[in-house]
Amino acid sequence: MFKHIAFAGLGLIGGSLALSFAERGVKLSAYDLNTDTLAKAVKTGLFEYATDDIDELLSLDFDLLYICLPVRSACEFITELGRRKFTKPVTDASSTKADVASAAKQAGITFCGGHPIAGKEVSGFANAEVGLFKGAYHILTPLSPEFDTQALRELHEAAGMKVTIMEPEQHDRIFGLVSHLPHITAFAMVQTVSAVDIDALNYTGAGFKDFSRIAASDPRMWTDIFLENDKNMIDLIDSYIAEMERWKNAIQNSDEKAMYQMIEHAAELRRRLS
Repeated sequence: MFKHIAFAGLGLIGGSLALSFAERGVKLSAYDLNTDTLAKAVKTGLFEYATDDIDELLSLDFDLLYICLPVRSACEFITELGRRKFTKPVTDASSTKADVASAAKQAGITFCGGHPIAGKEVSGFANAEVGLFKGAYHILTPLSPEFDTQALRELHEAAGMKVTIMEPEQHDRIFGLVSHLPHITAFAMVQTVSAVDIDALNYTGAGFKDFSRIAASDPRMWTDIFLENDKNMIDLIDSYIAEMERWKNAIQNSDEKAMYQMIEHAAELRRRLS
């Protein structure tokens, strides 16, 4: 088990992971360019060291570096680690995995990718919480044979997470479907209401608010995700448009049977998730 973890990035995800690991006796250090975030972290009394200087971070005596930055920033950080010939084990929490794995391979670092499947529509260390990942999946995408993947699995299982292993490309296809496509759908739905009649937002009920909750997500993070998973997203958007055309045609043709069957099928699939 890793005993001292240094976090690069203390937003919602990095902060929540750090708090969860600290609860189990893991020592913590932190790097973040936002000094207000570092000040909040220091006030918790849980961090051995907190810095906004990468040289200071990499000089610390930790045994795992955990990158919790937006995808593009994570890739740039990994490239910098390669330039510095960094040798300690590195993992990450990025929402796409193929580009991160490619960056790690090119950098020549000891790396195993990761993605905790939980979050909130708010961001920042101030919104971090210990139990955010309890019962959630954590996806590992191993890269380096010398990385102790079992120790990484045990670290996350000890925090109450369900760990599974995937190839980076498989991860990006699956989560393009069940995470990235729903987010872009929520963004587009809110934009559509705004474009057609923004005053209609004054009359929204629980259904709209539940469905559109994720439209309040962090723009920087989701811009990076869409751009890094661009090929999957383009294919999925085309598939979604084709599905919407089916609905449009059924309504235009007053095809009650087709609409009923599509709703029935979707409702049956959704009930299986409960």
